[in-house]
Amino acid sequence: MNMMKTVWLGLCGLALAGSTFAQATGRIVTIDMQKIFDQYYKTPTARAKLEETRDQFTKELQTKQEELKKQVDELNKLREDQDRPEYTPEVREEKRKKMTEKLGEMQKMQRDLEEYRRSHQKILEEQSLRMRQSILKEISDVVLKEAKDAGYLLVLDKSGNTLNGLPSVVFSQDAMEITAEIIKILNKNQPVSGATPAP
Repeated sequence: MNMMKTVWLGLCGLALAGSTFAQATGRIVTIDMQKIFDQYYKTPTARAKLEETRDQFTKELQTKQEELKKQVDELNKLREDQDRPEYTPEVREEKRKKMTEKLGEMQKMQRDLEEYRRSHQKILEEQSLRMRQSILKEISDVVLKEAKDAGYLLVLDKSGNTLNGLPSVVFSQDAMEITAEIIKILNKNQPVSGATPAP
């Protein structure tokens, strides 16, 4: 009986010690950064602006491609026209000169078109990266403040995979998940639909 009592007191002591340690060091919690990013009210707005820029570039590119096609058609007509038997040698030579000039114009237009495509693709990529980094910075600041205020020991992002392709967090209890709380904090200042957000 005394032995059982000693074991029970020992187990209670360990439990109390573990509880004290947990309170002193805080909790380990998890978040899903991708879910937070997708559900943050600023994300779809930023994506819409990016899509608007992409659409504008696409329209301009299509206009340039149509202009290039006209140049190709004109060049083909000149090529067909230059060797007609009814032309004198002087006229043929003049036609060849025009075709050479047109070919130079077309080649320059092709180079300009490719440069436009490449430079504007880079602009879109940089704009997308800035948008993502800006939003992630806002999210990270909120997560950091919440972690400090709540006294969390560690905050783990479970949205990504490791280099081995495995989930970064293999298992976590639902009670450890604070994704919903972070989303709620981020979206508390969301403008009313139809209202113009403050600059």
